[in-house]
Amino acid sequence: MDDLEFRTRAFSNPLDEQEDFRAAADASPERRQLLGELNEFEKDLQRTLMAVDIPGGLKRKLNQHARPASPLRSRRFLALAASLVVATGLALNLFLQPGLSAQDLALHDELVEHMHQEAPSFDNRMDIDINNDSGISWNEIETILAAAGTSLKTPEELAALHMIFARLCGLGGSRSAHLVARGEHGPISIIFIRTAPVSRGVELRDDRFQGRIIPVNEGNMAVIGEKNEPLDRYESMLRDNIEWSI
Repeated sequence: MDDLEFRTRAFSNPLDEQEDFRAAADASPERRQLLGELNEFEKDLQRTLMAVDIPGGLKRKLNQHARPASPLRSRRFLALAASLVVATGLALNLFLQPGLSAQDLALHDELVEHMHQEAPSFDNRMDIDINNDSGISWNEIETILAAAGTSLKTPEELAALHMIFARLCGLGGSRSAHLVARGEHGPISIIFIRTAPVSRGVELRDDRFQGRIIPVNEGNMAVIGEKNEPLDRYESMLRDNIEWSI
């Protein structure tokens, strides 16, 4: 089983017990790590689902038009509703950005979720007085990039940016690099994802953030900022200088 088939089945059902799937997982530490992360996500989702408190008014209205149901059935209804919300979001993205593949949409949604998870960390860094904060050294940035299988051929212009955050993350099922620079209106995330590139540029759809996922040679680059942040110069600065070690 190749990596693409394994990832497809893992995201579809991380609890798959079929022999070929389990054998494929056991054959690679990276696959076992991915499966562990997906199982943790599944558990978090179940805990969130069970913790949902349905507003009393809505519950009464639903009960007026539905026959009595067991708690498990009610939870299944909520799960279905959540699935419909996700499907609606995917359909809207397909309508606004025709030509995107399922893989493109999955990476988009994973990236949006990741941005909101990490935002408190780099927002706190933005709040530090710039005059008293020396930021992160370029040596630290290069270490993060190298660990993510990425390097920049001409880093001088990027090194001149005021970098406030650098971390490895697991976007796209691989070790990726998430850097944050201090922009004009807020933090600017620069993310390098060393996986199969998206089929085309993907515009980020989010209430807070704007940006794009851009295919660059064998991987992906994302530049993301606040709604009014000019991002074009960062894209052009980086696009032609990325090298991947795959």
